Amino acid sequence: MCASPHHPPLRLRTERLSVRFGEVLAVDDVTVAVAAPSRVLVTGPAASGKTTWLKALAGLVRPTSGEVWWGDDVVSALSPEERRARQAAFGMIFQSDALFDSMSVLDNVTLPLVKRGVPAAEALRRAGEALEQVGLSAAAERRPETLSGGMKKRVGVARAIVSRPSVLLADDPFAGLDPETERSVGALLLEVSEGRTLVAALPDPSPSLPLPRVLRFDAGRLVADEAPR
Repeated sequence: MCASPHHPPLRLRTERLSVRFGEVLAVDDVTVAVAAPSRVLVTGPAASGKTTWLKALAGLVRPTSGEVWWGDDVVSALSPEERRARQAAFGMIFQSDALFDSMSVLDNVTLPLVKRGVPAAEALRRAGEALEQVGLSAAAERRPETLSGGMKKRVGVARAIVSRPSVLLADDPFAGLDPETERSVGALLLEVSEGRTLVAALPDPSPSLPLPRVLRFDAGRLVADEAPR
């Protein structure tokens, strides 16, 4: 069984959000709300804005205009210290896995807790629990470079849930996976997101991750907000 979220449910909203990188308008005037808890698929072609919107939800990207809301709070109105503290409610699963090959699997999963000042013994205990939840207890002392692609994804999931977040954000979690591993990782995401908000970005909808709400992006704009056909 998965540990319950430590952080309370968190409603998310972007209000007329735009994000520009130089001449590129990555997200263009997007207003959308995500209830807590809920499960949402964000889909669209490459460079459609879905990943940038996902990162903006977690406060990892600064809006050019518009606002991001965490519950009743406007993120831009929070102090840097408040924003960092509140970001503990988010668990991020990266497309590239973003694991450190110089560290063991256990140390990779422990790292987010260490950075937040959790005592070492508590951090190790919780990391061990997270690895057990994703079925990788036996791989705790291995290095990521020795793992298969599917196992690396599972380590990424363990690292995302170790802080017991109320929101899981997954950026193209099936990248580079074969169909069988994709189904396995999809089932794991559904399992660990029980009681949490899950927002997952994929190029196309996948039967491995059947989510009840679909946000479709194109050229930075939200073009559809619908249930899957």
